[in-house]
Amino acid sequence: MEPITEQSGLDTSVLGLYLNDHLAGAAGGRARAHDMAKRHADLPIGPGLVRFASELDMEYARLRRLIDELGLQQRIPRRVAAVVGEKLGRLKLNGHLFTRSPMTPLLEVELMRGAVNAKRGLWQVLRDQAHLLGLDEAEWARLDQLAQDQSARLDEMHALVRGTALRENGPV
Repeated sequence: MEPITEQSGLDTSVLGLYLNDHLAGAAGGRARAHDMAKRHADLPIGPGLVRFASELDMEYARLRRLIDELGLQQRIPRRVAAVVGEKLGRLKLNGHLFTRSPMTPLLEVELMRGAVNAKRGLWQVLRDQAHLLGLDEAEWARLDQLAQDQSARLDEMHALVRGTALRENGPV
């Protein structure tokens, strides 16, 4: 693939920032998903989280390649900040210093549902702009469908944890 040019009519600086912002979000999201998969392996949502984290790895790698293929610069400090921010976000006062709070799986699944919805927007933009970028529209439509599938699976995980998450003996 040839790097995009100004003849496409797209503002490459805006496109580069947009893709890098999503890449930063993807870096933080996949770090959180892998952490969730480890910490919640003993819960009914554990296997679904492992699959989800693996899919995020694939999507992250594709987005990195896309930025390179389009001849855009990867902004590494944004990714580092996102991953550091995600790790700092794990440090919350939830009343459980040495044990998992029963609400943690619920909140984390809700966080991932929001992130997947935002990611769908990216895939939709790339699908709609594929002709200007010299991309295969079908690839981005497939990634949008994968995000829809992920959203449905996260909804199922949410149903598994929400019934007991606010109880004293929740899914810990």
